[in-house]
Amino acid sequence: MTASFGFAPSLETVLGARAVHMVFQPIVELSTGQVVGLEALARGPVGSALESPGALFRAAREAGRTAELDWICRAAAFRAVMDADMSPSMSLFVNTEPESLSAECPDDLAPVIRRAETLLRVFVEVNERALVADPAGLLAAADRAREMGWGIAVDDVGSSRAPIAMLPVLHADVVKLDRRLLREADLADASAVVMAALRHVEQTGASLCVERIEDEDDLRWARSIGAMYGQGRFLGEPGPLAERYPPPRAAVRLVATSVGDAAVASPFELMAEAQPRLVDLVHYDELERWAAFGYIAPGAAPVVLVGLGRRGFEPERAASFPQGTQPLLLLAFSTAVMDAAWPGLVGARLPLADPLADERFLVVLNEKGGVAVHGRLAEDGVLEVQLSQDHAVVHGIARHLIRRLPAPGGDGYALAPPGAGGDAADAADAADATGADLVDATTERGRGGWWLARRG
Repeated sequence: MTASFGFAPSLETVLGARAVHMVFQPIVELSTGQVVGLEALARGPVGSALESPGALFRAAREAGRTAELDWICRAAAFRAVMDADMSPSMSLFVNTEPESLSAECPDDLAPVIRRAETLLRVFVEVNERALVADPAGLLAAADRAREMGWGIAVDDVGSSRAPIAMLPVLHADVVKLDRRLLREADLADASAVVMAALRHVEQTGASLCVERIEDEDDLRWARSIGAMYGQGRFLGEPGPLAERYPPPRAAVRLVATSVGDAAVASPFELMAEAQPRLVDLVHYDELERWAAFGYIAPGAAPVVLVGLGRRGFEPERAASFPQGTQPLLLLAFSTAVMDAAWPGLVGARLPLADPLADERFLVVLNEKGGVAVHGRLAEDGVLEVQLSQDHAVVHGIARHLIRRLPAPGGDGYALAPPGAGGDAADAADAADATGADLVDATTERGRGGWWLARRG
C-alpha cells in the first residue's frame, strides 16, 4: 500500500506509519525468457524527498534506525507477494542491511514475517557491506534462512574481488554479477571476479545471475558466460506486481537445504592430517609466512583469520607478511586486548580457558581457495602443527571461527564454540577455578540471525 501525505513527511512519520511501498523487478531465466523470480526494491512516500531508496536509507542510517526500516521494507515485500497469491515456485529476492542481521523484529510486523516463513520461497541478498560489518551475524542469518528452505544470494559482485572469498563460506546459492560494475572495473579485477564466480558455480551447482542487463549486447554477454538468469531494464523495469505470473517451469535452485558444521571445540580437530608434526615456534612462524605469501596476492581482497593464543597482536610480525593488500576481513583471536592494534583489525578476546588460548593459526581465503596452518601447544614449547589446502576443510575452519566473533558493539569476547558439547558457562567456570579474570560468558551463548527474536 502506498501512503499519501499532504505534507513533506519526516523519517519519524514514515517509520511510524510504516509508509514504504515496494516495486518489483523480474528475474528472468535466459534460456526461456520466463520470469522465475522478483527482486523487491523499497520506495518511500511518492513525491516526497524520501521516495528514493538512497535518500530513505541515508536518513535512517543518520538517525540510527536502519534496522527498523529494513524490517519494514521486508515485511512490505512479504505482504505484497503473499496478497498476490503467486505460484509457490516463484522466488522472491529481498535485500538485507547489515544493521538488521541481529536486530529484533518489531512486534507489529512479526505476524507477517512468521506467515512469510511458512509460505514464501525467498532468497536473502547480501552484499560486501554486510560481509564486512557483521560476518558472524550474516552466517547466523544464513543458517536461519536455510532452516526455512530459503536461499542466499550475493549481490553487486563486480566492483572488486572482495566478496569472492566468502562465497563458499556462505554456501551462496546465487551469485549476482553486476554488468555495469564489471565494465567499470579494471581488467585484472573484472577477470578475477568473473572466473571466480564461474568456478563457484561449477564446483557447487550455484546459479549465476547477471544484473543490469540494459541492452541486447549485455544479454548476449550474459549468455556467453553461461549465466542462467538475468535482471535489468532490458528484461523488465521495476514496477508494481503484475496481475498474474505464469508458474515457473523450474524454480531457482538451492545449493543445499541445510549446511551442517562439525561440533568441535577447536578448528584443529577439523584438520585431516592424522599425525601432526612437531614444530618449534620459529619454524612455525616461517611456515605461516610461506602460507601468507602463497595466498595473499597483490590486488586481491582476502579474508585473513589469525590465532595469537596468549600473545597480543604483533604489528612487526604482521609487517613481515605481504604488503599492499587490504583484506576484506582481518580477524584475530587472542587472550589479550587488541583495540586498534592494526588498521581494519577485528579482535575477538578469548577467555583463558578457551581451547584457542593455547593455539596459533593462520587461515587465508582468496578467490581461488584457501590455506589453514594450525598449531596446538605441546610440551617443551613446541607446537603440534597441521596444514591444509583442502578448500572444503579450510572453508569449514573459517565458518567455525567466524561464528565465534562477538556482535558489533558488544563486550568483545569470543563466543563459545558452536555446538561443541558445552557452553560458554563451562569455559567461564573452568577459568574461575584458575583465578582468571573472565567475562561471565553465560549471557551470550550464540548468535541469532534476523529471524531470531520472533521464531515462536
